Amino acid sequence: MSAKTFRTVGRRTQAAAAFAGLVALFAGIAIFSGPGNQAGAANGTEGGASAAPGRAIYLGAASAKRIPLCPERCSGLAVVSGIQAKAGGVASSYRVPFVGKVTRWRIKLGKPNASQVNFFKSHFGAQPQAAIGILAPKEVNGKLVYKLRRRTQMKNLTAFMGKTATFNLPQPVKVNEGDLISLIVPTWAPALSTPPACEEVNGAVKNEGVCDKFNENNSWLASRTRNQCFNADGSLKPINMRTSQAQMKVNTLQAYNCRFNGALLYGVRVESR
Repeated sequence: MSAKTFRTVGRRTQAAAAFAGLVALFAGIAIFSGPGNQAGAANGTEGGASAAPGRAIYLGAASAKRIPLCPERCSGLAVVSGIQAKAGGVASSYRVPFVGKVTRWRIKLGKPNASQVNFFKSHFGAQPQAAIGILAPKEVNGKLVYKLRRRTQMKNLTAFMGKTATFNLPQPVKVNEGDLISLIVPTWAPALSTPPACEEVNGAVKNEGVCDKFNENNSWLASRTRNQCFNADGSLKPINMRTSQAQMKVNTLQAYNCRFNGALLYGVRVESR
């Protein structure tokens, strides 16, 4: 059991994944502005134009049927903000395609057993918590960072273990075309998924081919600097309140320079306005 935001990679992809963590700063613009954004294509707007009133889209559909890792292979997110960069082979999967508002968000949670819950609590806080953030990509001194423009109220997830929690927003959160939707986890949340094929048994990946394919198609960026990603041997650096931070304060700028394989199990409904 682990609370790490981890890589689950076949041997052929380990070096590539480590390299991706180092170059995520420069790849980020391509990840979020390249082709393959189904949300943008579905809307059909160009040049920042607003969608017709009443249009709505759900960001996160590609991960909606995935199974959280807890309790069987229990791992989760801890003290981090994450942006799903690629989901189900689709890049820019959480990029807002039109001017609008977020009216609802949801998170799918595993159900850790008692000992697993105790581990999470002792390391990362008594309550599992999460919120949704609205990020705007910025270039500062030649480096890609993200400005937290707005965020939703933080939610206690304790009552939703093993369920999909849906939160309707009484005051919708405004978004612009090109904004990115992040998942903010200041403590911990068992909302991470990788397939059984990626499980390691006696030091070997169960099904390396299937795992490699998943890793090609599902990755996310974490709110950490490059030196907080991996050790020299490719293993993950320890996660604690000093080595990882969730981006929570509105108007702050944050680098998202660690890239990991996996699916973050959150989604948002965006409506045009």
